[in-house]
Amino acid sequence: MKITHLIQAAVAVAGTTQSFAADTTSSGGYMAPFSTDEPSDLFQRYDTLTELAPIINVASDLLTKPIPTNKWWGNLIHTTKQDINTVANPAWSNPYALKLPKQAPFGLQACYSYTYRSMANEVNGVVKYYLHAFRNDLTLSATEFSSKPDYEIYSFSDMGASLRTCASGSDNCMDSSLVNGMAFVSATYSGLTASIVSEYAMTIVDDSTAGKYVIQLANSQTWVVYSSDPSASFSIDSTGSALVSNAPYTGTLRVAILPDSNEQSVYDDYASCIIHGGNVSMESRTSYTLQWETEGSGCDSTGLLHFALPHQVEVMDNAITAQSSDAIVLHSSTRGQMVGQVSTSGSWTLTESEADEEVDFYPASRRSVDVVSKIKLLPTLQSDIDSDWSFSTGSWYFNGKAYQKYASLCLMAADSAVVGDDTTLLSTCLTKLEKLLEPFLSNTLSSPLAYETAYKGIVTSQVFTANNIDVDFGNGIYNDHHYHYGYWITASAILKKLDPTWSGMPQLETMVWTILRDVANPSADDQYFPTFRHFSWYLGHSYSHGVTPMADGKDEESTSEDLNFFYGMKLWGQVSENKAVEDLGSLMLRLNARAVRTYFLMTSDNTIHPPQFVPNHVTGIFFDNKADYATWFSAEKYCIHGIQMIPVSPINGGDCYGQ
Repeated sequence: MKITHLIQAAVAVAGTTQSFAADTTSSGGYMAPFSTDEPSDLFQRYDTLTELAPIINVASDLLTKPIPTNKWWGNLIHTTKQDINTVANPAWSNPYALKLPKQAPFGLQACYSYTYRSMANEVNGVVKYYLHAFRNDLTLSATEFSSKPDYEIYSFSDMGASLRTCASGSDNCMDSSLVNGMAFVSATYSGLTASIVSEYAMTIVDDSTAGKYVIQLANSQTWVVYSSDPSASFSIDSTGSALVSNAPYTGTLRVAILPDSNEQSVYDDYASCIIHGGNVSMESRTSYTLQWETEGSGCDSTGLLHFALPHQVEVMDNAITAQSSDAIVLHSSTRGQMVGQVSTSGSWTLTESEADEEVDFYPASRRSVDVVSKIKLLPTLQSDIDSDWSFSTGSWYFNGKAYQKYASLCLMAADSAVVGDDTTLLSTCLTKLEKLLEPFLSNTLSSPLAYETAYKGIVTSQVFTANNIDVDFGNGIYNDHHYHYGYWITASAILKKLDPTWSGMPQLETMVWTILRDVANPSADDQYFPTFRHFSWYLGHSYSHGVTPMADGKDEESTSEDLNFFYGMKLWGQVSENKAVEDLGSLMLRLNARAVRTYFLMTSDNTIHPPQFVPNHVTGIFFDNKADYATWFSAEKYCIHGIQMIPVSPINGGDCYGQ
């Protein structure tokens, strides 16, 4: 099947030398760093972003390293000057939402969001949005947390982060690992009087097994609590809404909501295998592995219980499905049912099969000479190439769109079905394009790119000169880099294909590799950029939003522009004869396409979203906690749908709903 159909069924400066990854054999595999060199001094350094977008809850030794900016747990470390001491926003690991509260009860707060789903009023049977309230179902806390404790993220992985919560001014702490898909919310205590606090009254309905308590909340939820120390004793305190250890506790507490359809023993076999994080590895052009970091006596015997999303269950080796007799099923907030997977290997292997005809610069089904002549394409192309071209704004988004448009005209001018054997129009087009690019090569466009040293990345300098985080759609706070830079990368791949020996190519390569590192650096060996800034290998798609908090969590709006980045990455690897980058871009493109089909583009039989929302056919702004049939810039339907269609390219032609 062609990948176009997959989508439809769902897009060295002069004087400076930098080294870049070669092929898979000579450079350490598919996820070798693109480079480990310091970014060129063409990019002015700025260290003041945290004055505009403060960082909180991050260990001091991590502040010298690249800090993830667009991950699901970002709300735990992002704040505003106004909210820094008062407002805590949740983050969605799914199936749970998590919060680090700034008001009592303090600790790691957990909510099963699906319980609290609400929808907009129906209009002709259709709702514009649905979302979920956050309630304190359970907080893993300690009686010593009488005032706000010290929260500290002290490590992170591709799938999550590790949290330490200490009584203020004390070495008595609890440690928790926060990981996409975790089946339990856990805390390992050292010398604290452990407590589990709810906003609801609670009742112990079963404590007959040492180290296990089944509690029912007044909201009708039933949770299971496991203690690694079976000799420890817990009881409900005088408030009626807290389960408290009867003495200082050292050990691990784990909590999980009990699915309605399962017995109270459903989690028993898996409570002793604790997950601490997860990283991705790529086995081939079509296969990747999520390797889970685990600890505990049961990991090798009964295995790790961990929840998978629908797009993962489709392609996972030996997946447990929702129809399996022993399935444990919970709900994510906005991505449908999650099914518990059991693994004694500590890993999941997933396969994204290659298309029969891989995407390339031209569509797989190209127009014939007769059709091109009939629609008078050549004179239209001539007119477009002869028109005025410019980078007329300070926006990396709008200028990138213009660059890919102009490069696409040159690509058409190289198509013999359009121009025959005449290369005159192509020569004119390339000369014009290369002249236009000169200020990009020297990074002297009206708002040059800069290297930001707090989070570590390439941003518009306008955020600093204007002292405004909203300029260029928030590019300066790491919003939308995969959208913005995807245009520059795809267009540059076209130019490199058409004129590989252009005198400006070395400078162009330096610029392109640098913005590729910013968005999709695959290796922690590159100490100048975080790994996979936007892309989630667990979710299968990117997050748009950067380093400011959002009440509904991270979001993604334009799936077609997300796809365009990986399309460009694949093409850039291809024309650079860098097989590792080509294959990585190809795999990420196919995984991204699957996630887009599954969650964002809704056919009438979609079961991911509520039936009242499905007739919208596109999700609009897709948050972790909310699906909103809208855009950030317009309420017009053509905008809500059109933002899922641009740019027009070989990967998103035709009917994007697949009908």
